[in-house]
Amino acid sequence: MDSYLSLALVAMVLAPVVGAVAVLAWPGDSLRTPRMVGLVATLASLACAVAVMIGFRPEIADVQMDGANFRWLGPWLPEVEIRIHLGLDGISLWLVVLTALLSVTAVLVSWEAVRERTRGFYCLLLLLESGMLGVFAALDIVLFYIFFEFTLIPLFFLIGIWGGSERRLAARKFFIYTLAGSVLTLLSLIYVVAAYHTQTAAAGHAELTFSIPVLTKNLHLTPAEQWWVFVGLMAGFSIKVPLFPFHTWLPLAHVEAPTAGSVVLAGVLLKIGTYGFLRFNLTLAPDAARHFLGLVSVLAVVGIIYGALTALAQSDIKKLVAYSSVSHLGFCMLGLFAIPATLDPAGVNVHVIGITGGLMQMVNHGLSTGALFALVGMLYERYHTREIRAFGGLARKLPVLAFFFVVVTLSSIGLPGLNGFVGEFLVLLAAFQVNTTYAVLAATGIILGAFYMLWLVQRVFFGPLREPHHEGGEVADLDRREVAALVPIVVACLWIGLYPNYFMSRMEPAVRDVAQRPVSYKTQRTARVEGVESSSPQSSPAIVARNAGGSTTRSQPPVASAAEAKSGD
Repeated sequence: MDSYLSLALVAMVLAPVVGAVAVLAWPGDSLRTPRMVGLVATLASLACAVAVMIGFRPEIADVQMDGANFRWLGPWLPEVEIRIHLGLDGISLWLVVLTALLSVTAVLVSWEAVRERTRGFYCLLLLLESGMLGVFAALDIVLFYIFFEFTLIPLFFLIGIWGGSERRLAARKFFIYTLAGSVLTLLSLIYVVAAYHTQTAAAGHAELTFSIPVLTKNLHLTPAEQWWVFVGLMAGFSIKVPLFPFHTWLPLAHVEAPTAGSVVLAGVLLKIGTYGFLRFNLTLAPDAARHFLGLVSVLAVVGIIYGALTALAQSDIKKLVAYSSVSHLGFCMLGLFAIPATLDPAGVNVHVIGITGGLMQMVNHGLSTGALFALVGMLYERYHTREIRAFGGLARKLPVLAFFFVVVTLSSIGLPGLNGFVGEFLVLLAAFQVNTTYAVLAATGIILGAFYMLWLVQRVFFGPLREPHHEGGEVADLDRREVAALVPIVVACLWIGLYPNYFMSRMEPAVRDVAQRPVSYKTQRTARVEGVESSSPQSSPAIVARNAGGSTTRSQPPVASAAEAKSGD
């Protein structure tokens, strides 16, 4: 069974690449061919993602479905263990499924919106999907970084060619900002590999590995090393999130991007930054994460309030939704860094709840904001304007569009019974136990978010009917293709809102592993000081990792699960 799931994982990443090649190679100039090939490729990738989701075993914390594990440079550099290595754990599982789902939506919303250079558009969109899937599935640091940087290229051209009037400025700003921070991230990742080589050499068996599971579980850096590694990683990931004040590239990129670009940018690409913090910062530098807790929390809270207040001031629907992303992603970061002062089981449990809430919020924001950008694009296709004051009472004329917009809005503002409530509740539950002031200030962002989103719905869809001047015949409601693009997202919002334990139970073992990393560091440090740790090669972390295939066995303190805390409340 595992071999089939591993094959499905590899096929999930490669299906969009095959589709991109088919789009370019298919003869003829028909508009329909690139669309159909793109749709088939994204549906194939989604089918593989669903198969992986169903086969995922929630009780296992380590990586599952090891796929395509072979040495990249092969005989040319046999001492360098850079590998093409894919796999999933509870942290990456739902981000992969989210990416596959929103990629189908991106193809469907582009069906009529993109009528020029369609081959290039769908080729780039499919390559972007493969890059995003690769980021979350990569188990090798070099492979991760290649995918991490590769995602910039397709989106740069998608914005720069098919975007709005200021598309070139938006594309350049997006590319320069994200690339600049990534250089420091690369230096930190290289240092991590070198530090592990030094550590294993001191233990009697030098090992040069790029395996993410091995490095994040077995590397122990000094406090000074952790500080610099954390800062370097943060330089790239905080721009990707984006954390305040590194957000200035985001609104322009959203506004100028084509609808599909906005959907994948908000729904998936921003999550690469939060995923990086969770995968690397909290595991490789747990002591530094505690040191920078105050700074990151302040930036997250400022982003929550600033994004909400700025969204309130917008007259363009798309720009309003763009600034709401800055606010919502602040909740993700606040949850990830809900690190308590103590390392006892109760303190670990608080962090488990916070990370689970932050991870759930990543998925929830991707669903709700991705759907909002899709709906704004559908509205723009009909009226060719996004000015809020130009609309009014559209629920009478476009009831299906209004229905979806209202449901997704309620999801975005955290209505109980929908997905947004679950993530925000867990984040605030953990934040209140770490710092009450941060939690109270963050809660004001929820109130402001409800205000600007409900105000938007009221202005656009209710009251007297008011339509902008538009050419052509009567404006039609959503067709079957547009409904098909939105229904899976709404179903997912309801599923998470009504039965969140299905999702959290699959996250929890991997999340608990991250939350216990400071405990592991403290234990290892105490053992070294007391001279308990053996210096023989057989007991070194490198040998343990090699014998176990990159996984280690650790005792788990008997703390309550985030899912149990949620259900108990």
